[in-house]
Amino acid sequence: MLKDMVNIMSFIDQSLCTGCKTCLLFCPDDAIDYLDGKCKVDPKQCTLCGCCENSCPFGAIHPTTDLTDLQIFQQTFGDPRGSSVTGGNAGRGGREIKTLDVKPTLKPDYFSICLDMGRPGVGLYLRDAEKIITALMAAGMEFAEGDFPLATIIPDRTTGKFRPDCLDVHMHSLLTEGDFHKSKLPDILKALKEVSTEIDTVLCPGLILPVDGNIENEEVLSCFDDLGIPRPVRSKINVGLGKPYSPDLSRLPPL
Repeated sequence: MLKDMVNIMSFIDQSLCTGCKTCLLFCPDDAIDYLDGKCKVDPKQCTLCGCCENSCPFGAIHPTTDLTDLQIFQQTFGDPRGSSVTGGNAGRGGREIKTLDVKPTLKPDYFSICLDMGRPGVGLYLRDAEKIITALMAAGMEFAEGDFPLATIIPDRTTGKFRPDCLDVHMHSLLTEGDFHKSKLPDILKALKEVSTEIDTVLCPGLILPVDGNIENEEVLSCFDDLGIPRPVRSKINVGLGKPYSPDLSRLPPL
């Protein structure tokens, strides 16, 4: 029934709505109100995911394409198919953090951090995302050069400050990545620990680093101990199943 969802703002035709409340079951963000026997979309709570549109058995829910640039950004990050806002990558992310061994996207002596903020059913206001990102930027995180998925809302990538008009925008979730010199790891972890007490959402950070044969990496793990942060209990290793990336195919080593 939800196969052909369109991820743009929805409205409910009150003349067709029977008040059956089916759409309330499909909305992951509690963005539909039931008032006076009818269902209505709360635009402040709606994340533009489109989950409700094909759920109505009476065809009362329709999309509207009259969106602002912030709503387009909001809609795009909720669309798993990806678009130009996320650098053309499928899903909500930016660079291909899983292929660091094949594409040299990480500078020597640098680590990368993936920030997964919010969750469907929990949601995220961009004011909390700004708190997280500005705290990490102050601690030494840098955004990668070139294509920048959050450029629509972060005009100055040196501070991480968001556009003031977007802070009350509500989203399913937001995913972004940044790099930092490995000497900054204690500062990054401390900033994460402190900012986690200031936000009203879920924050799932992921630390990305080359292992170089040192899978345990006690030096890195001891930073968690020093700050009283439990050591990570889950990890995955990308073995880089491919040859080093080169834009010039003639320079690739022979098979």
